[in-house]
Amino acid sequence: MSPPCARWSRKRPMKPVEVSLEQVLLARENRAGRQQRLLAQYGLPLVSFTMNIAGPVKDTPLSRFAFQAGVAALTKRLGGPVSCCLTEAVTGCEALLVYDRPAQVLKDVCMELESTEVGRLYDLDVLDAAGEKLSRPEMRRCLVCGGPVAACSRSRAHGLDAICTETTRRLAEFACTTLGNLAADALREEAALSPKPGLVDARTNGAHTDMDLLLMLRSAETLRPWFCRMVRLGLDGAAPAQLQNAGRQAEAQMLQATGGVNTHKGALYALSLLLAAMGRHLSGAQESIFSLAAADAAALAPPVGTHGSQVRRRYGRPGAREEAMDGFPSLQALLQATRSQPPLGVLLWSMAHLSDSNLLYRGGEAGLAFAQNEAERILRLPPAQWEAELTALDAEMTRRNLSPGGSADLLALTLFFRSLDFWTELSV
Repeated sequence: MSPPCARWSRKRPMKPVEVSLEQVLLARENRAGRQQRLLAQYGLPLVSFTMNIAGPVKDTPLSRFAFQAGVAALTKRLGGPVSCCLTEAVTGCEALLVYDRPAQVLKDVCMELESTEVGRLYDLDVLDAAGEKLSRPEMRRCLVCGGPVAACSRSRAHGLDAICTETTRRLAEFACTTLGNLAADALREEAALSPKPGLVDARTNGAHTDMDLLLMLRSAETLRPWFCRMVRLGLDGAAPAQLQNAGRQAEAQMLQATGGVNTHKGALYALSLLLAAMGRHLSGAQESIFSLAAADAAALAPPVGTHGSQVRRRYGRPGAREEAMDGFPSLQALLQATRSQPPLGVLLWSMAHLSDSNLLYRGGEAGLAFAQNEAERILRLPPAQWEAELTALDAEMTRRNLSPGGSADLLALTLFFRSLDFWTELSV
């Protein structure tokens, strides 16, 4: 979660900008001044966080993503800072975080973060209350070869191109892994959430006789590397047809892992488009993530023989493809309307407002209306009553063979976006 005071001090540039040595030195001098003012104001230790990016371009979408994830990781381990000064400039991102914690505790956490692959690009200094910088117990390793950095620097063993290439590789790998893992984790969290009417959860299998929680979790783990792959395809500028081909391979592996049971087909479709769009955005595309995903969705031929296509023909209701081509309006509305809602409230809001193709396929207009009315009724009750009401509704929807699978997918997407609240460029 983002620190409570995370506010950028300037608007970020639209395109990467080359900076001079003089600009870098001036930024360092200004940062030292801010450090001294914070030390004088609070009399507490602080963490000074910058990115160690070689070359004339210090600020890119990939470096910002890694930096913001680093600030979130510090906050997760140390709690909210007493003061948080964030700066985003052409010379790179900076954070000064004041903590009412022993300086050595801060240093231990910073060393832990710096020990990761992307952490090699983090420059985390800890100043105690007297302004003294805590020393690093061991020398950092070379970014390229892993040897002593001082020796490689003195001998100039690696050229700038090699260092920049390795920097980009680490940043890209971090983005792909982080986004892909968070997507899979969101599927796991959605599956285990209970009670969910008509859906598989930790208590019951809902209206499903062919799947249970363990199968849903296995499906999510099978898709995890594919989600990482979708981000990579977006970063590499893959054509929509390449995304579709990867999606079909992911679906085939999912079905193989589940014995042919369609556990996450809808979520796979939506997440693949959004993850690829995030990759495109991190590669420098200026359009919003939802616009990029919409363009990819529109470039693909409509699916044939799916439940959604049958529902479209029978009831004339838009399905997952139309939702994607329009830029995921239901998801955007859900994210706005349920900012302070717990996950069960998100599910209820989705059930009350979404024309769920799963409900239409299983129960027609009457089944959809029943689920929407019940969700709306429960939403009006105090949250303390939700669990009992949802448990009773689960029994009734199971009896009627109704399962709001579309709402479950929207819930998973919402959980995914919530896990990315540290990424300022994803604000909805």
